[in-house]
Amino acid sequence: MAEEILKSLYDWNPWFEGEFPEELVGHPRSLNLDPYLQIPEIKILEGARRVGKSTLLYQIMKKLVAENKKILYINFEDEILKKYSLGEIIASCQEPVQFLFVDEIQNCHNWVPFIRKAYDRKEIPQIWISGSNSAFIKKEFATLLTGRNITINVYPLSFEEYLHFKSVKETRLPFSTKKEVIIKNHFKQYLELGAFPAVALRPVLQKELLITYFEDFIYKDIASRHDVNVVKIKELGLYLATNSAKSFSYRGCATALGMHHKTIMDYCSYFFEIFLFRELYKFDYSLKNQIGTDKKVYIADTGLANAISFRFSEDQGRILENIVHNELHRRGEEIYFHKQKYECDFIIKKELKISRAIQVTKTIKDPDVKSREYRGLLEAMHQHQLSEGLILTLDEEGVEEIEEDGRRMQITCLPTWKWLLSA
Repeated sequence: MAEEILKSLYDWNPWFEGEFPEELVGHPRSLNLDPYLQIPEIKILEGARRVGKSTLLYQIMKKLVAENKKILYINFEDEILKKYSLGEIIASCQEPVQFLFVDEIQNCHNWVPFIRKAYDRKEIPQIWISGSNSAFIKKEFATLLTGRNITINVYPLSFEEYLHFKSVKETRLPFSTKKEVIIKNHFKQYLELGAFPAVALRPVLQKELLITYFEDFIYKDIASRHDVNVVKIKELGLYLATNSAKSFSYRGCATALGMHHKTIMDYCSYFFEIFLFRELYKFDYSLKNQIGTDKKVYIADTGLANAISFRFSEDQGRILENIVHNELHRRGEEIYFHKQKYECDFIIKKELKISRAIQVTKTIKDPDVKSREYRGLLEAMHQHQLSEGLILTLDEEGVEEIEEDGRRMQITCLPTWKWLLSA
């Protein structure tokens, strides 16, 4: 047993026998993990598969190896290692471990007692964990590790990170005309191909890689853990991708797909657990009313939606809306949508108040489109006593002052790419 474990550990920890392989480090991200090395809590990186969690761990490990720290990396997607417990793997090591890194922890059985014991007894000073299934991890943490952990969310690339991956180093506004053209061209690719790191770095066959990712989401992340009809859950995934950024109800979806609404609810929860889709609720001060009304569903990556869906790529307005939704989540905002007589795509809550209202559309050049988008935005602004509103478009910009019902309001229109770089 020990020999088998050690062989796999040597495969995953090549620095045991030589230099740290530079190819593991990848591109730097805007997420700075260095400060987390200064705190004792268990660090858990959460996010969908292929968003770069392992690379972030490797970047931390490279620094520690350079400082001659005793580190151990365990990847539970390894077919050998997943047969054993964490305790058995650590016991096979010949030296004490100062820094423990565990990837895809959801594939390890009964890991929590070992982690808790190691943490409470200070046997391993630093423990870093990554996972691609929020429900599994949070359930385990809630029972035994409350107060002993800190969560770090990892997302697909922001637009700024995407530009860095494309060797555009300076992304602070303003830009020259020449550079703006370059950035706009990259933004079109960002909308079409999405923000998974490996896809951003790949010059060809990006769609084929994204389809492979979708298959992995279905088979490795869901079917391997839940009793599901694979054909039906794939149908649901395609339906959600096709209708991303649209109003959604479980019963309506059940009718469209010929499935029971309880099955739809269960299958959707599996997609939410693996960070592939997110629900957005209509704002209401009553939590019961929020949950009971129709929702909107957004996919984690627009490139994935374009690769697998039937009609998503035809509607640039919804693609922009999905991009904005994902960026607001990345920024840690508490977001809802507004819907009464009219609709506003996003309202942002700060503490007990709505602080901002954002509408997203491809263009407001058409008078009918502009009227519709303004109605929804202004209704949300009136209801929440906001004097400023924001409309994000593909490539339009301007400011308009409006006086309505005795109130002066300002609506700013910005290109979405510029807003993404303005944080």
